[in-house]
Amino acid sequence: MNLFETIAPIFLIILVGYVTKRGRLFKDDFFIEANRFVYYFSLPVLIFIGIVKSGLQAFSLALILSVVLPTVAIFLLGCGLGRLMGLRGGRFGTFVQATYHGNVSYIGLAVVFYLLGEDAFRQGSVMVGFLVLTTNLLSSLILCLATSRPDQHALRPLISIAKNPVIISSVAGICALYTGLPIPTLIMKSMAVLANIALPLALVTIGASLTLAGAGKSWRLSLFASFIKLLVLPGLAILLLKTFRLPIREASTSIILLATPVATLAYIMAEQLGGDGDLASYTITLSTVLSLFTYMGWAAIPGIA
Repeated sequence: MNLFETIAPIFLIILVGYVTKRGRLFKDDFFIEANRFVYYFSLPVLIFIGIVKSGLQAFSLALILSVVLPTVAIFLLGCGLGRLMGLRGGRFGTFVQATYHGNVSYIGLAVVFYLLGEDAFRQGSVMVGFLVLTTNLLSSLILCLATSRPDQHALRPLISIAKNPVIISSVAGICALYTGLPIPTLIMKSMAVLANIALPLALVTIGASLTLAGAGKSWRLSLFASFIKLLVLPGLAILLLKTFRLPIREASTSIILLATPVATLAYIMAEQLGGDGDLASYTITLSTVLSLFTYMGWAAIPGIA
């Protein structure tokens, strides 16, 4: 398999989004509404279908822990490193969440689907719900504590997490799978058409959201956070495979999901909860660009792709 020819098109679509936004080929409202459509409709349907089609065998506690445990470990590492570097307040909270908060719903699922195939995608659909829940809870926690205003902000992010379409669709898919709820063929086929829009349009909106804001004062910290997110986090997952006694091929979906660049949601949460918006936005851009090369590195490991 030519890894470059498999992975590069994903990032070319991201580039299309960046160029069309900067070239003003469409109004800004188009990208905002397109992102809303993917986030609230197309992506949740895609995840729901993936879970329903996955079968009960996709629910492995070891695989779920293979993404959750490294995420929690890197969260703790980021807290320690942030304090050692003397970071304070919102800048500290933003740095910490950038070390583990990945774009699993948009870029992660796209890479899993196009690199590993449909079976891996179904497995990834199950894991994404748990990973999104974990990262959002940790990000809300660290930003609230870092800004020293937990009472004022704690409830809002928790409500936001409960309303997250990815989490809702994951829970709905698991319930439908376990209860054996019959879904009419007409409905499933209609949902499949809607789901097919999700990944390409998600990649375009990611490209449109990229910005160089904050590069001047944040590039060193952004580079360090990107290094931890793109290399240390998935590397730690590989080390934990021995604990779970899982061969790399079985856990390749975990590695791909953990190797995602920083999520766009990290910027939104930083802005809402008193973090450093410039640091978040530039880290998202930098990590997204670098992930093209780190993904090819991870995919080159025997047994992953």
